[in-house]
Amino acid sequence: MPVGMFDSTVNLLGNSLDLRAERQKLLSSNIANQETPGYRAVDINFEQEMKKAEGSMPSGQPLTGTNMRHISTGGPPGLVPTVVDRVTDLEGYDKNSVGIEAEMARLSENSIMYKTSAQMLKYKFNLLMTAIKEGGR
Repeated sequence: MPVGMFDSTVNLLGNSLDLRAERQKLLSSNIANQETPGYRAVDINFEQEMKKAEGSMPSGQPLTGTNMRHISTGGPPGLVPTVVDRVTDLEGYDKNSVGIEAEMARLSENSIMYKTSAQMLKYKFNLLMTAIKEGGR
């Protein structure tokens, strides 16, 4: 049984949202640099980063300081995914590795997955709210 207010699913969905948001920034940057000579498309390996985050997931809700005068929580910093250079077979004459169609498809898929994770997290919090409201009767 998980210790703390939230179960591991809430932490997992939170990590998923963080990684998806970071990936959205990278994919948007790729699209913005589609005509930059020598630009190399970057991405994160989402599955690998989720496994890494899952392995370092604390039990229960981690403490966070909200004021610089608070005592240090000693917890790990936020997720910092490893950015990788995406290899492509369709490199242009200017050595740019961005394929706009593929980048737009990745961006769309990532956006859908982000929204799905957010909806699942909302559902988990709604269950918690229901338990709180029903427990007070």
